[in-house]
Amino acid sequence: MKFLKYWNYFIFVFTNWSLPLALFTTYHEIRGEKKYKINSTGFNDLKKLTISSLHKENAFIYQPVNYFIIEKAFRYLQSLKPRGNVVDFGCGKGRIMAVAAHFGFQKIKGIEFAEELCNDAEENLKKIQPDYPDTNFEVFNIDAINYKFEPGDSIFTFFNPFDQGVMLPVVRNMLDSVKSNPREIFILYFNPTEKEIFQSAGFSVLWNYRKMDYLDFSILALNPTDKTEL
Repeated sequence: MKFLKYWNYFIFVFTNWSLPLALFTTYHEIRGEKKYKINSTGFNDLKKLTISSLHKENAFIYQPVNYFIIEKAFRYLQSLKPRGNVVDFGCGKGRIMAVAAHFGFQKIKGIEFAEELCNDAEENLKKIQPDYPDTNFEVFNIDAINYKFEPGDSIFTFFNPFDQGVMLPVVRNMLDSVKSNPREIFILYFNPTEKEIFQSAGFSVLWNYRKMDYLDFSILALNPTDKTEL
């Protein structure tokens, strides 16, 4: 069964991108799923999932971010010694949440509007909870626009989950939260297609990384003294 799962994913990546990327991705899927003890490999176009949202057309398919670049991003983030909660927008089956726990973050939240993906994320996190007894995982089955930011939320992750129609109001809500509770915040944005929205809001780019022309991310930061208008 596992072989078929990885084979199907290999074919998906090979068909849509390239053989080198398919080989690289499949290797890290096998390594990462074993290391983090979860089941999150796969893809889904969302058409058959239970989604009660007016913004379904603004979302992209479910496909987990590559383990290699998640780890690379979190290693860099760890060097900055950030504090606060991790919030993963479009958390899917909980992959980024599991990696965040591995890197020592103790309050980790996932936002996902597809009910089935939320259930998968909760199942994955339940399996690894004994490995992280001091970590608090929460999965919210809500539209990203409706998420209520908390004062402790300071690290936000995105894997190109939606277009500017949703990203813009999410960032505005984020800025309102910073105005109400000033704090430094960090963004880990994988496949950062809407990065300009953050930059227009005053975020500074700390690091851009790209591998094989397809795997890329940006890490951005906002200090409470920076411009926060959008």
